[in-house]
Amino acid sequence: MIIGVQGILVRTRRLRRGLALVLTGVVMTGGGAGAARAADGDPVAAFGVRAPDWRPCAENGTECGALSVPLDWAKPAGAKITVALTRLEAADPAHRIGSLLFNPGGPGDPAAPYLKEVADEMFPARLRERFDLVGVDARGVGDSRPAIACEKPTLDLNVTQFPGSRAEYDRLAAYNRDVGEGCRRATGPLIDHVDTISAARDFEAVRIALGAGRISFLGLSYGSLLGATYARLYPGRLRAAVLDGAVDHTVGSRRLALDEARAEDAVFGRFAGWCQSTQDCALRGRDIAAEYRALLDRARRAPIPAASTPSGATAPQIAYTGYALLALPRNWSTLATGLARAIAPAPDASLFAVPVASEAAYRAITCHDFPSDVRDYPDLAARQREIRRAAPVTQGFVEGWDVQSGCLGWPVRAADPWGPTPVRGAAPVLVVSGRNDPATPYSWGVGLAAQIHGSKLLSWDGVGHTAWFNDPATQAEEVAYLLGAPPPPS
Repeated sequence: MIIGVQGILVRTRRLRRGLALVLTGVVMTGGGAGAARAADGDPVAAFGVRAPDWRPCAENGTECGALSVPLDWAKPAGAKITVALTRLEAADPAHRIGSLLFNPGGPGDPAAPYLKEVADEMFPARLRERFDLVGVDARGVGDSRPAIACEKPTLDLNVTQFPGSRAEYDRLAAYNRDVGEGCRRATGPLIDHVDTISAARDFEAVRIALGAGRISFLGLSYGSLLGATYARLYPGRLRAAVLDGAVDHTVGSRRLALDEARAEDAVFGRFAGWCQSTQDCALRGRDIAAEYRALLDRARRAPIPAASTPSGATAPQIAYTGYALLALPRNWSTLATGLARAIAPAPDASLFAVPVASEAAYRAITCHDFPSDVRDYPDLAARQREIRRAAPVTQGFVEGWDVQSGCLGWPVRAADPWGPTPVRGAAPVLVVSGRNDPATPYSWGVGLAAQIHGSKLLSWDGVGHTAWFNDPATQAEEVAYLLGAPPPPS
């Protein structure tokens, strides 16, 4: 769960290409046309799932298809939507294990680009050899149709997310309400059914369409909640699952923001320490924390000039862009250079002068699954004071705050509100959590693992959001587990 960070891997490859602009058992699956049905007693069982018609759609051999599913799984005979699929078949079919479904996070990050554009970077060779890799663009996301859309940006830089008065609080709630109503008009009835439970049922329909008795699953960041939800609903259909960058659906929006803010401030401290020890940091030898705080204070009073745009860069733009870059240490040199230029006597904050509004799909899905529990202005004001104390340097500009303030006043009823994700009867699930993850703090991995009976918690001590994108040694353990090795001990 992180704004834009998973997509950095895809966007980096696109830039290089000149385009715009992270157990046991062997299951053999078959395709084949014709209808198939899920187990009795589940809403999917009332819907005839047909295998998709696959067609080549990328130079690397990836195929694309679409699956028709109900708009509302409670009414399987009602209106239909389509879920977009991508598949890269196992390179070593003689030793193929089965299908590995994955979700890259977001929520709202489409899976297709990871297979079509960066499969060799995203998936180690051993996975590409042994699994059919299957990407599912969650309902309303990417190439799935209809797509989630909104009439206006989810965040207006003229409407503060940190209101200092009741009037500003009312304006924020009214803006969010207007955004949500515009999303309903632009999206249609789908807006009521883009919660994670509905998406998990879509994944079960994909399993049936693939002809697979069981599937393996890789869920990153928000994808960990989707994977845990699937395991809760369909424990017997899961061969193995890696949930990396774990999200705990019990924490509530106050702790969501506070935990992330503490974690980001701690990672900023590590960034500052790195700056003092490497020649690659443009801020080496300076008090980076003090200068960053001062930069945000200046940006609150007036945008920092930027050569790329006459409007300059505001405090939210600087802080949220910094948050995303902190999450992948490979980007720390870029962050340091951008900050040095923004702090210079003739400042140029071009690195940060970018849109920071969440994607329409991100906002619509998060408000279903992580609704704001803010009661009133005094409550939000108290949360602001609390988060600023917890994160004196980065000052609380984290996704959790964007969610709790952005879902304030949201007019669409939450279909999957805060609550536990208990899993019983599934094969051992591997929950992976980093002790220095700024986006999904370590305590969330501990909390999610406690809800999944028989799970194993794999901890790693490096820095960054998800071990998959940041720690090759831990990723190797994840891959070994998916290939059939016993999960490593907690």
